[in-house]
Amino acid sequence: MQERTIAAKAAASKSNYLVEIVGTFFLVFACCSAGTVYSGPDYLLGIAGLDRLGTIGEGLVSAFVLVAIVYAIAYRSGAQINPAVTIALLVTGKVCAKEAALYIACQILGAVIGAAVVYSIFGGVMAASLTLPADDNVVRALILETVMTFTLVYVILTTLWTNKNKLAHLAGLLAIGFTVGFNVLLGASVSGASMNPARSFGPALIVWNFDYLWIYWVAPILGGLIAAGLYMGLHRDLDLP
Repeated sequence: MQERTIAAKAAASKSNYLVEIVGTFFLVFACCSAGTVYSGPDYLLGIAGLDRLGTIGEGLVSAFVLVAIVYAIAYRSGAQINPAVTIALLVTGKVCAKEAALYIACQILGAVIGAAVVYSIFGGVMAASLTLPADDNVVRALILETVMTFTLVYVILTTLWTNKNKLAHLAGLLAIGFTVGFNVLLGASVSGASMNPARSFGPALIVWNFDYLWIYWVAPILGGLIAAGLYMGLHRDLDLP
């Protein structure tokens, strides 16, 4: 009986990592596809002004797909699908270092697979889905990505990863999608609105363009750490029994 219990726990633990691959694949596939399809005013249907409509489209796609992913896998792994989120969970003591390393490796793998599938469909045009700072403005992109990731990770920590706030846990499934959606609407044309190192790394690797990639590692992780610090200062009681 004890051996069966141990085996069941091991299988569940393995599934936690595998669903992170699937979830991150789903996210990157959707976001990169949207970024490619809405890449210019004449690329889709030849509609004038589609570049502005495209930002709305990207925001809706990002929001919808994230809600779908959270509903699908949150019960298993917490639907982290983002190294910045995983590092924040590590800092707040919700995952251990070994778990965090495995989760991040799985997220990167899922992102690369997702980007590779998009490339197989659209080819080199997929380069339009890279996250890059507009007008090469590094400082603006760095600050915006930090702030946007802070808002995302803060919402995740205070809703999806709490023991007491059950109502917020249920609402958080939607709140997380809304947070990503409004951030994409706000920042897609400025920095690409990545908020996720894996989302930026996947397509960068596939098209072999690492320009400014460091921004999309440093800023999201920094934003996540700020959110983690604020969570521990203001909401730590949510984790108490």
